[in-house]
Amino acid sequence: MNNKLKAVVFVLILLIPTYLAVAAYVSSQSGKVEDSRSVVKMSILDPDGNIYTYSQDEKQDTAEAVRAAKSEIEFMTAMNKNAVQQTAMPDAIADAKTFCVTYDVFHSTCVYNYYFTDDPGAAFFEDPTGDIYKINAEDASAFLCKDYAACLYNGSEYPVLKIGEAVVTPKSLDWRYQLFNGTYRPMEVTTTEDMHSYRMNARLSMSFNLEPDVINIEVYDGSEMIYKDNYTNLSQISITEQKQLRFHIEAKWYEVNGKEGQGEAAYDFMATVNAPASFYLNTNSITNGDFCMITVKDKPEDAIVQFTSEPDLGYTPTFVEDGDYYRALVPVSCEKEAGTYTFTLSCDGVTQELTLNVAPKEYKESAYNISQSIVEKTRTEATLASFDDIMRPVAQSLSVATDHMFHGTFTQGVPDSVADWLTTGYGRWRVINGGTRYQHMGVDYLAGVGTEISAVNDGVVIYVGETDLSGVTVVIEHGLGLKSWYCHLSEAAVQLGDSVAKGDVIAYSGATGFCDGGTAHIGLSVFDVPVCPYTYWENEVEFNNP
Repeated sequence: MNNKLKAVVFVLILLIPTYLAVAAYVSSQSGKVEDSRSVVKMSILDPDGNIYTYSQDEKQDTAEAVRAAKSEIEFMTAMNKNAVQQTAMPDAIADAKTFCVTYDVFHSTCVYNYYFTDDPGAAFFEDPTGDIYKINAEDASAFLCKDYAACLYNGSEYPVLKIGEAVVTPKSLDWRYQLFNGTYRPMEVTTTEDMHSYRMNARLSMSFNLEPDVINIEVYDGSEMIYKDNYTNLSQISITEQKQLRFHIEAKWYEVNGKEGQGEAAYDFMATVNAPASFYLNTNSITNGDFCMITVKDKPEDAIVQFTSEPDLGYTPTFVEDGDYYRALVPVSCEKEAGTYTFTLSCDGVTQELTLNVAPKEYKESAYNISQSIVEKTRTEATLASFDDIMRPVAQSLSVATDHMFHGTFTQGVPDSVADWLTTGYGRWRVINGGTRYQHMGVDYLAGVGTEISAVNDGVVIYVGETDLSGVTVVIEHGLGLKSWYCHLSEAAVQLGDSVAKGDVIAYSGATGFCDGGTAHIGLSVFDVPVCPYTYWENEVEFNNP
């Protein structure tokens, strides 16, 4: 071979990679990805939302990762190349799951949708141009054995141990799931040698998403083993105070008919176990319109107290941290029937029933004659709605988030000389000018404009303002959701956020809003449920401190 011919051959050999790259680029621009050399990166989005990414960028990944990525990209592009074009998408994909694969090719991307079931003879894909292809059965079989195809198999759902909402990472987990051909494939699962710590309720409750065929548990209090048995008898351990316990659990899932996964796992962890929560009523009997108090002892800080009532009270208590306890006031509205109410409370795996007897109370009716012009200005559908829009958020708020501020008995909030001039009491039915009838939810006094109005107990001012219905208004929160309301004032003597003591002057009576002349309206509510103040003028609110 002469030198010129050798030179031509040499140049052609040098240009082969360039020709191949150009061919791959041209192919990619047509919408088909059949040459792995044109793919810089490939991302597979499985039907469960998991993403598997493979990159051939040697600058960003390790040599081992690049080799693994190259292998997967070569497999997928070869599968594309071996597929046979179809005239339309067949009905066979109706039950198929979709894998969305994005190929980064030079300076563009191509998105393919692949449709697979556990039948390798019914696998298809749609390329970016919308053309449909049937995947070679051999290629489909290989795909069905890949890690990213695990979601196609029910057995790929591996066991998860949970304590409450916390997932316990196993020390070891050997899990295998059954493939379409009957063989089993091992699954990679995150494990740890670290001893993690969890919070557990007094019943030592835990759960598996897949019930083990065999489960053995060892529990240690320090170096002493206090339990060695199966899960069924675990509740026999009596927890009366907070403890730090160590758990060792071994579980097995056998290969039996109907199961598509098998394996075994071991778990080692610490758990802070709290004493069981307990619930107490401060009284077993109240009168319609009053409230009771529920105290919770040993409630974990992040545990939620569930409450139901039979008959239904239509009220969900809010439990507030109060010293060493959590407490909630439970009002029985004057609109509720008298009788026996059964409260069911649950917290951190403990359920307890409390019984409250509610005695009836008769609410009388009286006429309320007032200038019609005042009615039309201050008590209409519009002013009632406006009052509700403004004041309901105030009533439902909890500005005093911990501890109660009230103590002893409550005052009436007016001077002794005015207390005898009570004109309309709590719960009384009012008939306005012989027409509209409604139930009065506070106490009204005949009070000359400018009479000093005082705080009925210690608290924090959470509202100072004015509405058409209530006139100048002050609201004080006393803790645990208990609030006092002062309406029809001429002016307030406090500002939002002020702390006040029982007996402090907070406002002056007036004739604002829906009233006829100098009036002081003072009410109590538990959040947005009005309650009767009479009981608390003479009796202190009882606290259970078990």
